[in-house]
Amino acid sequence: MDITPAGPVWMDGMLRSHRSTGVHDPVFAKALVLSGGEQMSDACAIVSLDVCGLSASDCGKIRTMAEKQTGIPYGRIIVTSTHTHSGPATVGYFNPREDAYLKDLQEKTAALIKKAALAMVPAAVGCGSGKEDTISHYRRLLADDGHVVMNWEPWPAERIVRVLGVIDPDVGVIKIVASGGSAQLLGLLFNHPGHPNVMSGDNYLINPDYPGRAEALLEKEYGGTAMFVNGAQGTMDIDGLKDRDWSGVERIGRALAEAVKKTVQAIIPRAEARLRVGSHQYSVPARKISDKEKAWAEEIMKKTGGAVKPVADGVGDDFKAGLYLQLLQVQNQAISLEQICLAFDDYAFISFPGELFTEIGMAIKAESPFRHTYILGLANGTVGYIPTRRAIGEGGYATEIRKTDDSAEDIVVAQSLELLRSVHGSP
Repeated sequence: MDITPAGPVWMDGMLRSHRSTGVHDPVFAKALVLSGGEQMSDACAIVSLDVCGLSASDCGKIRTMAEKQTGIPYGRIIVTSTHTHSGPATVGYFNPREDAYLKDLQEKTAALIKKAALAMVPAAVGCGSGKEDTISHYRRLLADDGHVVMNWEPWPAERIVRVLGVIDPDVGVIKIVASGGSAQLLGLLFNHPGHPNVMSGDNYLINPDYPGRAEALLEKEYGGTAMFVNGAQGTMDIDGLKDRDWSGVERIGRALAEAVKKTVQAIIPRAEARLRVGSHQYSVPARKISDKEKAWAEEIMKKTGGAVKPVADGVGDDFKAGLYLQLLQVQNQAISLEQICLAFDDYAFISFPGELFTEIGMAIKAESPFRHTYILGLANGTVGYIPTRRAIGEGGYATEIRKTDDSAEDIVVAQSLELLRSVHGSP
């Protein structure tokens, strides 16, 4: 379903100075409904929206409407955001949220899930695992003075000591074809962790960035519907100093599409593929703002009067100061998290409502009882970044604007593995 705004809107993902000025490419909502049985209570739904993020409350409204309209249980509906930084402001990370657009989006998305549910046909499903290691880069770099430089900052190359981590190159694919003689391809869901912000905050044209381009290329190649779902991309990014233009969107989109095509070629869908679904909820402690951070924030606010200047990438002290004072007000309120896991045979796809640091996603994958595990990031909410303890100690962007305590890493890994083991052992 086309969800392109009809007129100028604030955009999410970057600190921009004004609303959008046009549309370079349309943005879409795409829904996949799968069921291992005859009843809608056996079904699950995955939605991919070309927006930067959605709150748990707004995802909850979509899921409630969809459950009422279809009978698919609330706990088996996953609403994800591709995380394009050139979509309408559906969270209001840095700029005002577009409430009227968001209300319409909720209704359209619930209707789309219903449309997908009504269109279900007998199908064969297969999963595959591939690699793509040219798109995403590890974006945290150690400078010679000991501080963390992000890969979009124009720091002299000779003063970079080393990269502080590694990327996750995994590409996960679900391939669905119609059962019977035709074997018509109905859809592809593909997962790869990255930051769709080729077009920086200097861009004011609505577009789905490189995932949308990859989807379009795959749909032209195969027919059917291709839908991208992001992963644990908190420490992965595009090359921040290269190809930040439309040719870069094309190049990276093609690279992702090619990796998916290579993966698809080896997948043999099976009508008897077994779908298993599970979910659970838990909480993590909120970040505590120290007296030193509070005093710093108050001093910055005195200087700025609360004004925040637009920047092409990242955020400035003016934004961080306001955030710290906001977090101070809720630092004693635990943060609720929900995860849903769906699995076919030895492939598992587990959701997370935010931006996990890539190391955390890779730790979950390494200890998962499934042979292949993929994180569905920015799903059913957005609690922001979940950094590792090590990264918090090192500092840098994302760690500085986190909302969770440093214990979140251990809790999320343990809870994710508990859910994966539960689904793995289910009949």
